[in-house]
Amino acid sequence: MSSRRGRRTFLRGLGSGFLALPFLRVVESSYAQAAGEALPQRFIGIYHPHGIAAELFTLRDGETETSFDLGYADSPLKPFDDAGTYGKSFKDKIVTIEGLDLLSDTNGHNSAGTILTGSRIIDGPGGLPEYISLDQFLAVESGLGDATVVPSVALAVGNKELSGRETLSFGAGGTPLSKIIDPVLAFDFLFKQAIVGTDPAAQAAAERQRRLGASLIDFVSGDVKRLRARVGPFEEQKLDQHLDALRALEKKYQALGSTSDCPLPTRPTAFPELERYNGGEPYFDAITDLHVDLLGLALGCDITRFATLCLGDLSYAGNPLDLPVDNHGGMAHTYNASPLGSEGRPVGDGDPATWKLLAKFNRYVYGKVARLMQRLDESGILDSTLIYASSDMGNPASHSTRNVPTVLAGGANGKIRMGRRIKYRTDCPLGTACDKTSSDYETNPNNRLLVSIAQAFGLDIDHFARQPLYANSTGPLPGL
Repeated sequence: MSSRRGRRTFLRGLGSGFLALPFLRVVESSYAQAAGEALPQRFIGIYHPHGIAAELFTLRDGETETSFDLGYADSPLKPFDDAGTYGKSFKDKIVTIEGLDLLSDTNGHNSAGTILTGSRIIDGPGGLPEYISLDQFLAVESGLGDATVVPSVALAVGNKELSGRETLSFGAGGTPLSKIIDPVLAFDFLFKQAIVGTDPAAQAAAERQRRLGASLIDFVSGDVKRLRARVGPFEEQKLDQHLDALRALEKKYQALGSTSDCPLPTRPTAFPELERYNGGEPYFDAITDLHVDLLGLALGCDITRFATLCLGDLSYAGNPLDLPVDNHGGMAHTYNASPLGSEGRPVGDGDPATWKLLAKFNRYVYGKVARLMQRLDESGILDSTLIYASSDMGNPASHSTRNVPTVLAGGANGKIRMGRRIKYRTDCPLGTACDKTSSDYETNPNNRLLVSIAQAFGLDIDHFARQPLYANSTGPLPGL
């Protein structure tokens, strides 16, 4: 008996009444690991707007890569070490990275599309990247999403716009993928066809459908194989493509059976409004939490293994953080950086009050990441998941894409050493006035992080996307 079939038998033996408990998902994962089975790796990319308060994000004096505190005053990273709120500390499950450059070659506010594509944004404001995003490269182009009912999913809060400005997922050639902003639609997309529920009649009908689909695939595959022996090389190639498609479909039917042990979650209640500038803003916090929880359930039930989530801000009167009604103009653009937050190009010493304001929003975002980690941990899959959270810029007042805040979270099955804070030299060291033509200029392009992540997922690549200087999109990120 295979370890996968063995743990399914084990789960059924416990009885369906236990299946609603997150604890059981942990038991299942532990059972699989004890049997020598490596859990499937999962990837979630998260975008948040408005950059970072670098002064409060950075390593503090006396701290090292592995010895650091996250609970200091005004720390944006505090949620990762807040057991009271999230059940446990996740300090040993994150890597923070300072000094990355998106190299998007455009205004920082237009650079979200660079985060997972490693590509420059073309055609000005609202333009698109030139390359596929990492989530789609892993899930679709490399076939790692074929084993699940849903190869990948793209969610967002408040904005359906398909542009390089607020989109993470792109297909081949930089084609933007539609984002789901309604938790009700996200529920239907992820769960309606994948989980049958506990009704015996529904379960029996689903099993009949699965067996019928599998039988049809076997029949058609047999015909294709017999025909293949009687045609020429060109026709053989076409038939092989049909066989590949049938194998992918077969995996879908197998995946439908593998999700039957998961409880069907409650369908969310519809929100009065969903979109930004159309009355949706007061619901963004609740929508974010629902998206996070649905992703945790979907990945825990192995409905999908690849996802992206584009977060919004809290630009409305009476928001829970008491931020300015216009987060963009009243928080991001008022950020007055120190030399650290200005990449060595200070106008003065900066205004700490503006750092604290931006750090408050950063902390809110990382609280949502910590909530997602909590959900994944409840399902026993945090250590096999890699979350990559980033923004479209570093200093939001100068719209800079240098020193973009980056957090990796989870475990990636041990492929990336967690519990660390990595600080690379910024492209223009403090006290210098260098530019991209200077001999002092160095950069740590985000492309190298994308290469490192792809390698962590078992892909034999040393280059991702396209930058004018080939070296900037080649090789993994050192020390990761």
